[in-house]
Amino acid sequence: MKAKELAYKVLQDIYKNLDEYCKDVIRCEHVDIEFKGFYLKGLKGEKKYIKNLEDVDNLEDFDVKNREYWIKSINLKDLDRGILIISLSSKDSKDYKFLKKEYKIYNPKKPESWEFRERILKWMELSEEEMDKKVIDFDKMADEILTDINKDIKKDIYVYMDVFMNESSVDNYIEEDENKVIIWIHPVYIFSNKDVIKGLLAYELSKYNEKIFEKHYKDILNYCREVYKLTNYKPKILKKIKDIALKNKDTKTLKEIEEFEKI
Repeated sequence: MKAKELAYKVLQDIYKNLDEYCKDVIRCEHVDIEFKGFYLKGLKGEKKYIKNLEDVDNLEDFDVKNREYWIKSINLKDLDRGILIISLSSKDSKDYKFLKKEYKIYNPKKPESWEFRERILKWMELSEEEMDKKVIDFDKMADEILTDINKDIKKDIYVYMDVFMNESSVDNYIEEDENKVIIWIHPVYIFSNKDVIKGLLAYELSKYNEKIFEKHYKDILNYCREVYKLTNYKPKILKKIKDIALKNKDTKTLKEIEEFEKI
């Protein structure tokens, strides 16, 4: 195969395998796409790296070996500077293939809302006694929720409030090993109601069992609303929730999603 033919095949397959948000970003034509790990291998083993779309346009046409490619990650952190970075992995192959694999997405920093800042202040103004009581109440609520959710998880689940949180982010973090999963919850969620926390835990644990997402999609919608309230950012999982609601003919949830999308 010739170099340009292979390069354009890879570009087409990259686009096909992107999620809808990334496709929308590319279609708006206000971003420069950069590649990492994208290279062609000549018949003598020489490598030609493709760092951007301009490299493809200016590519010398030479004979190359077939390879298997797949997307390793998408980095959106520099979107504010108009840069989208796509990292690829590849290996030698008898025929050209583009494998469909899960890839990591590095999202842009979510903007803080007034609600987020107010909750941070409320948390920091708590006395030690008040904070202890809040954490104990939260732990009880989380245990009640897990009694229902973790029936579908084979590992032991632990949920803790991350008192050493990052004040510039609302992200939660997960640690895991062969036998257990630990979810560290950002303190701003200590002021959230039980339905939101149930949605948050269902979403995080759905990474270990897809059935949890399908079973608790309504709770996860509540979590999405809370994320928006805290960050002004609508999570991309909204589309997945909508697909499940459509499959279940859940008109009430579909109407709620439609109203949420209009905000």
